[in-house]
Amino acid sequence: MKPNHVVFAAAMASAFFLAPDESQAAEWKKGMSSPEIKQLQQRLKEKGFFTYPQATGYFGAITEEAVKAFQRAMNLPATGIVDDATYAKLKSAPASNDTLAIGSRGAAVSDLQRRLKQLGYFRYPQITGYYGAVTADAVKQFQRANGLPATGRADRATLERLKQKEEGSSPSPSAALTVGARGDDVRELQQQLKQLGYFTYSDITGYYGVLTADAIRRFQRDNGLPVTGAVDNQTAALLASAVKAKTPPPATAERPAIRLSIGSLGEDVKRIQTKLKELGYFYTAITGYYGTATADAVRRFQQAAKLPATGIVDGETYERLIGQAPAAKLDVIELVADAAELLGTPYVWGGDAPEEGFDCSGFIFYLFQQQGVPIPRTVALMWNAGVSVSAPEVGDIVFFATTTNGPSHAGIYIGNGQFIHSGASTGVTISRLDQSYWKQRYLGAKRFF
Repeated sequence: MKPNHVVFAAAMASAFFLAPDESQAAEWKKGMSSPEIKQLQQRLKEKGFFTYPQATGYFGAITEEAVKAFQRAMNLPATGIVDDATYAKLKSAPASNDTLAIGSRGAAVSDLQRRLKQLGYFRYPQITGYYGAVTADAVKQFQRANGLPATGRADRATLERLKQKEEGSSPSPSAALTVGARGDDVRELQQQLKQLGYFTYSDITGYYGVLTADAIRRFQRDNGLPVTGAVDNQTAALLASAVKAKTPPPATAERPAIRLSIGSLGEDVKRIQTKLKELGYFYTAITGYYGTATADAVRRFQQAAKLPATGIVDGETYERLIGQAPAAKLDVIELVADAAELLGTPYVWGGDAPEEGFDCSGFIFYLFQQQGVPIPRTVALMWNAGVSVSAPEVGDIVFFATTTNGPSHAGIYIGNGQFIHSGASTGVTISRLDQSYWKQRYLGAKRFF
């Protein structure tokens, strides 16, 4: 072996296959690929930070964001690079069975939501038993209000503090106010009640009389508390939380559980259409009417989120959808660089991950997922979803009719008349648009950025 080949081989080994152990610092970052990175992703997934459906072994944009989220939760510099300190925290952080976090579900989550709802932090209309973005936000609000790190994860310290607040063991400055009380505490109480729409008398009097007691009773009744007319610890905590969140006066009846399907109308439909459009699943106008286009968009979102693809928005789908971040802006340079790393990966029907191989649409789907840009999984759906362009630019998807008159094959345009794709006989390779085979079958290009 030539000396320069030895150096190259050693560099590749250190970059891709050197795994940290108990005595060695980790140094993993974007662009690396190895079985040990797959183990890293599995650790992050166990703790609720790596949300991609499966560990791939490739350190891309999704893994980097998961590492940054973990670092922020552990009060580490959010570099996205797994250094020694990050790796040590990752090994010592509690497992998912010790901590409730995004992705958790079951009776423990339902109990957490009930407690948060009673204290005024969880304001979703129903107990879902699924720990999504709405639950995480409620946990963060509780943590901030109680001097805990606002991670959005319900660890043992958070659950213990929640239990203490529920039992009223923490003192409240407004506790034990009842009819006959006077002073600044009563004035503050009346101002809180007035802000929430319960205290309707024109002046803040500082005297706890029948009007104040009636206002407290209405507040307690609307929030599922014992209707005593007196301000105990539990009432004071829930009142303070409601004011802090600037909630409007509660409705006399609880909002019904979300369930939207074909034929539904109204603001909730507009809201989910808007969110689906932000995320790249809904491609038509916002109408407020739930038709087949909306149902198809919901199915695509549900498939990407690993939910039952019913096309119906139930409570869990609604919470997951509303909590999703907007679609990321595509970085075509990173997209092409990531694609080049996969040259030679074999063709596998239905494959959409490096360790198993790719079919043509799975290859594109995987690369766009690494960029955080959601697109449909099949060639036909990609063709229907993208915006047509007269001439492709770098990052556009080019389509071909290879087995039917419609789109049946696709690749990513990388410039200079070339595109990268996963061919049935070649695996991931680069071809030219002006080659006779592809030129005769070319249908056009679509853009997703």
